[in-house]
Amino acid sequence: MSILKNISILIPVYNEEKRILGTLGKLTDYLRNKKFQCEIIIVDDGSKDRTMEIVKEFFDKSIEKLDFKILHFDKNRGKGFAIKNGMLSANGEYILFIDADCAAPMDEFDKFVDYFGSDYDVIIGSRKSRNELNIVEAPFYRKFFGNGYTKLASRFLGLKVTDVTCGFKCFKHNTLEPIFSKQLLYGWSFDSEILFLARKYGFKIKEIPVNWKHEEQGSKVTVFKEIFKSGWELIKIKINDIRGLYS
Repeated sequence: MSILKNISILIPVYNEEKRILGTLGKLTDYLRNKKFQCEIIIVDDGSKDRTMEIVKEFFDKSIEKLDFKILHFDKNRGKGFAIKNGMLSANGEYILFIDADCAAPMDEFDKFVDYFGSDYDVIIGSRKSRNELNIVEAPFYRKFFGNGYTKLASRFLGLKVTDVTCGFKCFKHNTLEPIFSKQLLYGWSFDSEILFLARKYGFKIKEIPVNWKHEEQGSKVTVFKEIFKSGWELIKIKINDIRGLYS
């Protein structure tokens, strides 16, 4: 395993004034005693509340010497749009993106670090394992559609993973340009697309079971609205590939 020198941690936000301060606090606590350097990237996808004001105040008042950047977009384009732009702006050897609610505790990242320097190019969290993990599950309807979507995406696109949409994914820097410059989807299916591109370009993917606490309050995902759209987007990924848009 190589010695980790620096990472980037990306947080996409959209109207997160109620949750982002707690997440930034957890992230700062995690980084406090780490030996590696960390670049924090906040990508604001068109927030209309006080999210950006809170973020800027946090970094201005923080006693920690934090390396951070803020990308702000006036129009809301979707989480995938925020992830794409944030990843392409990152400088770290490894880049982790997390959800704004920090549903996976930051110390779960230590499990990923054990695989740095190995043959794995992409390391993703999985909420499907029950191997002594502390997982607070989503409501039944979310779990039902989420599991169904993962199975469909995995089989239809040949992903061979147990959890497509977990918001705790890490990429080697050399994967960013091949994958995210080709990303075309910004909705719920962007996870499927970037994993499909990782497989297409021969990058090796490792799944790691992670602790997870689902937070329903503040969630921006409307499951019943997204489920049909996401099914169509899986077909679009195949069509895009056939058309050579990922070549």
